[in-house]
Amino acid sequence: MLASLKGKSVIITGGSQGIGLGISLAFARAGAFVTIAARGEEAGANAVEEIALAGGAGQFLQCDVTQWQAVKAIVDETANENGLDVICANAGIFPKQTIEEMEPEQWDHVLDTNLRSSFYCVKAALPHMKEARQGRIILTSSITGPITGDAGWAHYAASKAGQLGFMRTAALELAPHKITVNSVLPGNIRTEALDDLGDACQ
Repeated sequence: MLASLKGKSVIITGGSQGIGLGISLAFARAGAFVTIAARGEEAGANAVEEIALAGGAGQFLQCDVTQWQAVKAIVDETANENGLDVICANAGIFPKQTIEEMEPEQWDHVLDTNLRSSFYCVKAALPHMKEARQGRIILTSSITGPITGDAGWAHYAASKAGQLGFMRTAALELAPHKITVNSVLPGNIRTEALDDLGDACQ
């Protein structure tokens, strides 16, 4: 049985599909008000509908997590309207590209989406959680990078290893404010994004 999170406000980036949708539904079923921050409007609307069908409540806010002002805007809006108890930095991408094939811009895009966005989420949430003297921050990392490596995913592995190091430091800095920072490290989970890679993930 899930602990009751009634009255809690949660932001989940990339919360409209895959692992993120599962996280969104779990929080909603536990009673939290869920704000899904993602790029795709249709997927976001569908996710909010799924939350409602599950008996929960939530909203969708369009957001490009690679842009600081966009992340700050949705965090400020949510915190000002509903409060902010939890933020889950879940948005991420994992295109398969070898180092030889990879262009510098492709490397940057993965690092911006997976790692830089985690910094943005923590930085945007921090003033609100400090004021409340409590908060929970969750970063969706991966076993790839921190624990293992896979050919074709150097940028992804680097982003997730960096995310774990960032989490450890953030946890130490924010602990005096009663804010916890943790990571989860999933293995391969069958989602739409993994299916799209086809044989590359076999």
